Amino acid sequence: MVSSINNIMFNLDMLNKRSEKNTYGLSSGDALQYGSDNSKQYNEILSVKNNVKSYTSILDKIQLSGAYNDTSDSAVSNMKNSVKSVQSLVLEALNGTNNSDTKEIIAANIESEKETIFNLVNSSVNGQYVFSGKNTDSASFEKDTVSGKINYTGSYDNKTLNVEDKTYATQGVNGIELLYTPSQSAELGSSLTFSTNERILDKDGNEYGLVDTDSDGVYDGLFLNGDISNPISTTITDNGDGTYTASSVSVALESKTSIFDTLDEIINALRQQDSSGNAITEDAANQILSNSLEEIGSAYDNVNLNHAILGTRTSYIDNYEQITEAKLTNFNILYETYAGADLTALAIESQSLQNTYTALYSTISKINNLSLVDYLK
Repeated sequence: MVSSINNIMFNLDMLNKRSEKNTYGLSSGDALQYGSDNSKQYNEILSVKNNVKSYTSILDKIQLSGAYNDTSDSAVSNMKNSVKSVQSLVLEALNGTNNSDTKEIIAANIESEKETIFNLVNSSVNGQYVFSGKNTDSASFEKDTVSGKINYTGSYDNKTLNVEDKTYATQGVNGIELLYTPSQSAELGSSLTFSTNERILDKDGNEYGLVDTDSDGVYDGLFLNGDISNPISTTITDNGDGTYTASSVSVALESKTSIFDTLDEIINALRQQDSSGNAITEDAANQILSNSLEEIGSAYDNVNLNHAILGTRTSYIDNYEQITEAKLTNFNILYETYAGADLTALAIESQSLQNTYTALYSTISKINNLSLVDYLK
C-alpha cells in the first residue's frame, strides 16, 4: 500500500508540472516556458526573435525618415523656384531701361529670394536639419551678424540610414552639394585659381584653406581644414585681383562658389557698388550682371541635379521599406511557427489532464477511507 501511495504522489507531481506548462501555454500562447524544455527549439525561437526585433527597429527608422525626405524634397523644389525667379529678375535688370530706383526694387526682390533660400536650406523636421549632412543637430548655413555673409557650417559627410543588416543608405543631400557650384578644377600636378570666397575641396569632400603660417600677410599654402600640420604640396601666388593660384597641386582639387556669394554680387551690382561698398561704373555693374546670368544658370542646374540625386536616394530607401516589411512579415510567421503554442492541442490536453486529475483524486479519496490496518497491509 505504501508503494502505491508513493506512485500516486509521483504521478500527481508529474501531473502538476504538466498542468503548469499547459496553463502557461494557454495563457501566454508560447510553446515553451523555459529554455530547458527544448533547448534546440528555444535557440531557434531566440534567433528568430532577435531578427524580429532588429527588423522592427530598422523599419521604424525607415518610416520615420519619410518626413525627413519629404521635407528635403519640398525645400529643394521651392529653392528651384527662387533661383528661377532670380534669373528673371536679372534679365529684367539688363533690359537697359531701368533707372536706379527700379534697380533698387529688383535688388530688394533678390534679397527677399536670398532670404527665402537661406530659410529653406535650414529646414528641419523633428529637430533634424535636413541639409546639414550628418550633423543634423545644427543649422546647415549661418549668417555672419556683422558682414551678413552666409556660409555652410554643416558636415561634408551625408547622413546615413540603416536599411538592412550591415547595410546603410545615404539620406538626403548636404548644403555643399546643393548650393555650391563647381567653378574650377585642377588635376594632380596642375594649377587652380580661386578667390577667398570659394571652397576648395578634393574628390573625397575634404576641404582645404589658405593659411598664413608666419603671420607676415602672405599665404603660405593650402592646408587640410586649415590645419598647418596637414599641408598639400603647392605654391601659392597672389594674383592681386582677389584671386590666388595654387600651382602643381599634389591633390586633385575643385573650387566651388556659393549661390549666396553670387546673389551678393548681383545685389551689389544693382546698387553699383563692390563688396566693400565702393562705387563702380554702370558698365562694370552691367558686366557683373551679365556674367551672373551664367552663374545663376549653373546654380539652378546644380540644384536641379541634386534634386534628382535626392529623389534617387529617397527611392532607394523606399524600396528597402518594402523589402523590410516583407522580411518582418516572414520572421513573424516563422516566430509563430517556432514559438507559438498549438492552442487546440493544449485545450485537448487540458481536458485530458482534468480527467486524469479526477481519476487520481478519486483514488486518493478511496485511500483516505481505508482503516489503519488496511493502510499498513
